[in-house]
Amino acid sequence: MMGFDQIVSPLGTGTFLRDYWLKSFVHIPGKAGRFTDLVTWAELNAILEQHRLVPPRLKLFKDGQAIDPAHYLTSAMFGVPRLDAGGLALCLAQGASLILDDAQELAPRVQELMQSFQDVLHTDTFTNLYAGWHSQKAFDLHWDPQEAIVLQLSGKKRWKVYRPTRLHPLKNDVELPQQPAGEPVWEGIMADGDVLYIPRGWWHVAFPLGEPSLHLTVSLTPPTGMDYLGWAVSKLRHHAQVRASLSPDSAAQGADHISRLLAGLVNEQSVSNFLGEWDANIRPSPHIRLPNAPYEQLSVVTDDSRIRLASLHHLFFSAQGENFEFIAGGRLWTVPKSLQPALAKLHNAHAFTVAELAGGLAGPSAKADLFKSLTVLAGAGVILIEKPIS
Repeated sequence: MMGFDQIVSPLGTGTFLRDYWLKSFVHIPGKAGRFTDLVTWAELNAILEQHRLVPPRLKLFKDGQAIDPAHYLTSAMFGVPRLDAGGLALCLAQGASLILDDAQELAPRVQELMQSFQDVLHTDTFTNLYAGWHSQKAFDLHWDPQEAIVLQLSGKKRWKVYRPTRLHPLKNDVELPQQPAGEPVWEGIMADGDVLYIPRGWWHVAFPLGEPSLHLTVSLTPPTGMDYLGWAVSKLRHHAQVRASLSPDSAAQGADHISRLLAGLVNEQSVSNFLGEWDANIRPSPHIRLPNAPYEQLSVVTDDSRIRLASLHHLFFSAQGENFEFIAGGRLWTVPKSLQPALAKLHNAHAFTVAELAGGLAGPSAKADLFKSLTVLAGAGVILIEKPIS
């Protein structure tokens, strides 16, 4: 399985995180063919043939304009629209580029790679696939409201990258960035095996070069200060004074109380807690095990039962006296301090046996408590129980 270290090689993960991540553009030349198997042309053909893909999931663009879907979908008069192979081929022959959103849901090797991105960069990821053939660009010069890492799978493209004209622009911002007026900071060819990192707000445009080109754009959405403030303010709902209505007569008193509460929230520990919760709630890939799951999920937990988190990246714990609390499955759970080390091992990407989780617990009583807790969590759908394949 390919990991993030291989993606940024030979630059290296440490160098990438220190010098470029959330800071600056970088082009990383790579060995031809190293990404070819992530999505092959044959696999793309099968995806297009076997799935019902319509806009906005699949779309065609040419020189910044969306192609009317009527040109490449069958008519709704004859049932649910499907891809029209002849119309699709004609649009692509006339210079359109094909764009497939959320490609990780249709390409297993891409989905596996996204787990590595999440583990290293601590953020949600989604991946779009771009295919071009002639010389017309898909999109005009633009900036994206998320971080982007481009992997050139096949063929090549010419790129222009410009510095941001507004630092850290937001998707729904109060002011739009002005188009760049100067020369690009980088103009060059993305060849098979190359990587391009484009931070949020950096302007860019790409052109096919008259040959089949296939690339993935991995989009990443790390939290912003705005996300933190929204989370912090939501914590104030616990305070009756904040929930109370304000009036002109109580404005001064209300402002004083609210400002003191906000001051208590904005500190290093609060930001650390927010980032911990954010990381725990990264959307993982679903793990489906049919036909066995309906029997395994409510089966008796044994030492060799394999356990993984169902819909959380990992659990985020907060200490409450002699206990720990975590939120999962829309509920607040409280567990004794003795079980926290075992439950902290739980992850979505990796399944652990109960024996592995119990390693280090103090005595049979703690292990019995772990069995009970896992049984309850399985009954709530927080964890998945996977019996070993005999």
